[in-house]
Amino acid sequence: MLKTHVIVDFYMADAEILARTDKLKAAIDRALDSLDHEVVQESYIQFEPIGVTATVVGKMFHFSIHTWPEHGSCAIDIYSLEDKNLLRSIASALRDSFSAQEYDIKILDRDKPAKI
Repeated sequence: MLKTHVIVDFYMADAEILARTDKLKAAIDRALDSLDHEVVQESYIQFEPIGVTATVVGKMFHFSIHTWPEHGSCAIDIYSLEDKNLLRSIASALRDSFSAQEYDIKILDRDKPAKI
């Protein structure tokens, strides 16, 4: 079974989208639609005055994000049993939604046993 872990950091992103739950949730929902899996649980925590931490959990994936709108940045973690190219396209959709000018992405194959 394919297990993929994607870690993405976006920089110089749209602070207005990263600041409030409603706009962030809309962007995340659009990006995750391509996973075509039922969401089992989701949690959005609105910080004051700005900033959001969110998790979205499905049967075949886990997505989390923490935003720092005051810095125009966010950190995203996606773990899924989906094809890594699909996860890359989700990260790309989020980059576009957030209008991120810079990003760092790591795609890890979690099927390989750990070496200590």
